Amino acid sequence: MNKQNKPDHHPFALRIVLILIIMTIAVQWVYPQTVKKGSQADTLNLAEIAREVGEFVEKQLIRPGRSIAVTDTALLRLLFEGSYGEINQADAYNLLYDNQIRAMRGDIGLRLSSNFQENFTPGILTEEDITYLRRLYLGIDWDLLNSGLFANKAKIKSIEKQREILQYQYQRESKQYNYLYLYSYLTYLFKREKAEILARRKEVVDEQVRVARKMYLLRITPWERLLELESKAGEIRVILNDNQVYFNQRLKESMPAIFMDEAMLYDYLPVFDIDADKMVDIYNRSGIQDKLVELQTERYKAENWRWNGFTLRPFFRYNILQTDPYTVKNYASAGISASMPLSFNRGRAAEVEAKTLIATNEQQINAFGTTNELLNHYYEFQFKKMQFTSFYYKKLKIEERLRKEFVMREFDDESYSPLRVMQILEEKLSVEAEIVDLKKDMYLKMLKIYTYLDVSNPNDFVKVVNPEELGLRYKGNRYLYIWSEHFTKASNEHLLAFIKNNEIREVLVSPGSANFDKFSDFVFLAQLQNIAVHLMIGENRLLDTGGSETLGGILEKYRGTNIRGIHLDIEPHTRNDFKTRRPDYMLAYTGLLNIARQYCDDRMLRLSVSIPMHYENQELEEIYFVSDQVFVMAYERPELDFVARKLEEELSFGREKTIIALSPDDFEDRLSMEIFIENLLKTLGLNDIALHDLRRLIDIDARSVHKVK
Repeated sequence: MNKQNKPDHHPFALRIVLILIIMTIAVQWVYPQTVKKGSQADTLNLAEIAREVGEFVEKQLIRPGRSIAVTDTALLRLLFEGSYGEINQADAYNLLYDNQIRAMRGDIGLRLSSNFQENFTPGILTEEDITYLRRLYLGIDWDLLNSGLFANKAKIKSIEKQREILQYQYQRESKQYNYLYLYSYLTYLFKREKAEILARRKEVVDEQVRVARKMYLLRITPWERLLELESKAGEIRVILNDNQVYFNQRLKESMPAIFMDEAMLYDYLPVFDIDADKMVDIYNRSGIQDKLVELQTERYKAENWRWNGFTLRPFFRYNILQTDPYTVKNYASAGISASMPLSFNRGRAAEVEAKTLIATNEQQINAFGTTNELLNHYYEFQFKKMQFTSFYYKKLKIEERLRKEFVMREFDDESYSPLRVMQILEEKLSVEAEIVDLKKDMYLKMLKIYTYLDVSNPNDFVKVVNPEELGLRYKGNRYLYIWSEHFTKASNEHLLAFIKNNEIREVLVSPGSANFDKFSDFVFLAQLQNIAVHLMIGENRLLDTGGSETLGGILEKYRGTNIRGIHLDIEPHTRNDFKTRRPDYMLAYTGLLNIARQYCDDRMLRLSVSIPMHYENQELEEIYFVSDQVFVMAYERPELDFVARKLEEELSFGREKTIIALSPDDFEDRLSMEIFIENLLKTLGLNDIALHDLRRLIDIDARSVHKVK
């Protein structure tokens, strides 16, 4: 076959290519229109899944959380001091004893008496003489002993002792009765809190299931992972049903309205520890056991009155006597009758001694048993506290993992994964639910211990602790200066992430004239994270003529921001002519302080200032008098003895107002700075430290990292 006779395949291949191109164009144009017309989403698009997960995570992260670092115990005291329900039995006994005592006090032993006697004709003894046929008398007897006047006084004393015994027993029973209400209320409150956390956890797990199902269809997630999430979702539904909040209607009727208000959160119950020494001391000095033995002894003595069985009864009688069928006589008579038992042993005294011994033994046995029960409840409380601490550390570690994820998200790090964030978030909610349960168990154990102690306020033997202090990296309550240069450069999110990571509680911010909106947003975001913001004003030009008006204008500009205070970092000592014009500059400076003081007083803000370590006593006295806090700038010589000596005068004017400000530039690395801060605070007995400033704090971390590398 020659070349001309071979079939030509090119036209056929060309037709195939053209058909594919046409089909591709058709798919590109027709399919999107079909999706649009059918209002269907591409549920198997990985980018779309990532976007949905990202939105879900964002919503979860911005939800406000709750802090369990509560230190106020006022509501706790009111809760435990309340009286819940009605205990009618004790009131009924009191009413019985009152009526018995009233009746006996009205009975002085007087008795109306009468007697009628009819004599018959002698039968057997015919010689017996009958002196009268019939006799009738009416009279009054006065019973002094036995069941009369003095015996009733002894019985009254016995009843009074029994009532006193009842009073002590009532106190115990009242606590036991309140225990039932408080147990139910605490269980209700913590279950309600746990149910809220479980509901949020269910949202996260349900979202994980939804996403895992889509990713399984994309063959990214294995089937066993989906089954694992489905199982977890089912478990949470069961737990959530078990934690539905129910309470007896009687509980709602008996508890004060403030405690049953739906807005009342479990947060008002602080985390606490039990002071074992105070607990034992309160138990030992209550003296209830000894008092009960004493009352029982007095009661037995009153019941076994020494004149029991003796009678002494004066009487007066009017007699009518008929001696024969025709003769009737009447006459009056008076006399006294007495009797005494003939006993040849001291049985009654021995009975009192035996009963007293029995009561003493019973109280000792009860005291021994109660002591063991009290200690057992204390040990169980300590075990729950240990578990609480362990889970709280787990929570801190999980929050650190979340923080790192936030940082990766802020910096658009490729390793950031919304799916991983969801998993970490679910772990965090799981641990928080356990923490709520353990906190409930701690309160129920404390409640049981409370019933054994003769106190009405649990604050007498518990001490509030701040669980946030368990995971603190650094010593002291920390403040940070932030000047406008670095405030302008960094975003609010980056600033707050850095501040939070360095455990800064309060920041002094100089925002700069062009950053008003940024500063307002920063104050709002900082509040959400429990960080207090103070407006810092550090312009020495305010010391010049017209400075007061300028300061007033600056303060008015920030009137609408929700700042915590005003901080003046104005330094008259840096002026070149300060030595020659010191009185003038200090007069202008105190004038600015007074203007700021009035502004803060009108708006319930704190006024703080920064000063060097070399102001004179008179100047210090006025500054401390006007200011709420004084930041003393201890720069350039990080020597413990030197700083302690230089601060003696400042501390003498107000130790509680003094905050030491240090510069990170004075230290080689972060380790040396932290060691110095810890020793300084311990030496001076202070808890507040300020770092000057943000840039220097960033630099020292960089130096520390570089040094290690």
